[in-house]
Amino acid sequence: MSIVAVSDVHLGMTGARENEFIEFIEDLKNKDVEHLVLLGDIIDIWRRDFTKAIIECSKSLVVLNEMLDDTEVHYIAGNHDFYLLRLSELLKKNFPFEVKRHEVIKSKEQDFFFFHGYQLEVLCNPYYKSMTTYETFSEHMCLAGDDAGNAAEMVWEEIQSKRSFWDTLKRFPSEPKSALISMMQPPEIRIRNYHKHNVIEPIMELAGAKTRHFLLNILPEQYLIYGHTHMAYVDDENKVANTGSWGFGDKKYLEYIEIVDDKVKLKEFKS
Repeated sequence: MSIVAVSDVHLGMTGARENEFIEFIEDLKNKDVEHLVLLGDIIDIWRRDFTKAIIECSKSLVVLNEMLDDTEVHYIAGNHDFYLLRLSELLKKNFPFEVKRHEVIKSKEQDFFFFHGYQLEVLCNPYYKSMTTYETFSEHMCLAGDDAGNAAEMVWEEIQSKRSFWDTLKRFPSEPKSALISMMQPPEIRIRNYHKHNVIEPIMELAGAKTRHFLLNILPEQYLIYGHTHMAYVDDENKVANTGSWGFGDKKYLEYIEIVDDKVKLKEFKS
């Protein structure tokens, strides 16, 4: 039995490696992969009209759909494709994959807990730690239908209409509009300098903490697999691994995680 997890492909975004991703999926079809976990931000619909994005990514989605007879495909919502969670709920059986916030899969003896990882960033945010607020923000960004780069402006106007709520936040950033614009930047840029707070180290510390189950709905004995930060690693001692990204980040590797008989390996796809 094997489990493959990949995240942060960002299809539809400038620089996305869709051809290589299609090759990767085609290659998996020839292997004994029981579970394929699409660990969020597979399609990037923050930066553009999500209808256009899904149509333009049809080759990838069709290839994924063709895997369903032999492989169980799990789609986990990321912040950049959060609205797919709603589409899955609305379309039900018409939608090819059930989209979830997290998934637990048992390998041999080990249970593996998969989520995208934006949850860790929210909890390590130095200003405001509301998961509901962040997910609402993510959904707004997916619905902006904005090809012109004005999504932050639109979301800012929505915030302004509810200004009394934001005024109650004692630690909200002094320039919230700039903070919204910064949210559009890749995580390797954004979370290393979030208003002079380096969030990467706290995210990794929380992901591997023995007390992470106090803050997340993971069980203490489960092995956490996440993405989001574009920084791949495997830490067996603390039962945590990151899938990296698909051609983004500092080194632009095509990274993924493979789990065979409870053993977690970080791998690089070479087309």
